[in-house]
Amino acid sequence: MRLFFFLLLCCHAATAQQVRRIGADELKNVLHHPDSALVINLWATWCAPCIKELPWFEQLAQQMKNKPVKFIFLSLDMEDAYPQQINRFITQNKIRSTVLWLDEPNANKYASLVDPRWQGSIPATIFLSKKKNYRRFVAGEITQEELRKQVSMMLE
Repeated sequence: MRLFFFLLLCCHAATAQQVRRIGADELKNVLHHPDSALVINLWATWCAPCIKELPWFEQLAQQMKNKPVKFIFLSLDMEDAYPQQINRFITQNKIRSTVLWLDEPNANKYASLVDPRWQGSIPATIFLSKKKNYRRFVAGEITQEELRKQVSMMLE
């Protein structure tokens, strides 16, 4: 019986998504060289407004998984949350989209990459479509309706 539970646990661990660490240079590549339309949500596990809107992003991402758009959750959690706390959060909340953790303590190094007007508050969302020459930055909470609208505008 113990073997069964051990194997079950191993299978779950093997299929559970893991958060990936990136630095400011890799963030720059993600933001400036998108190969498809991108929705990047900046969030943290301790941010109540972020947690409120995450299900909307994940639901839309799953609905659009066959469309030319990628959803990325970029965690701005502190270093002590990486990886265990963030991994636990994404598992508990059934996040299947890509989750990245920004390993950059100097906000000045990455804030201007995200948007020159960004003051660092979260949640925040970036909508990018190189093909449509579309870039929109939304500081603060976004409604489910506005999220759908922005994604539609990138794909039209």
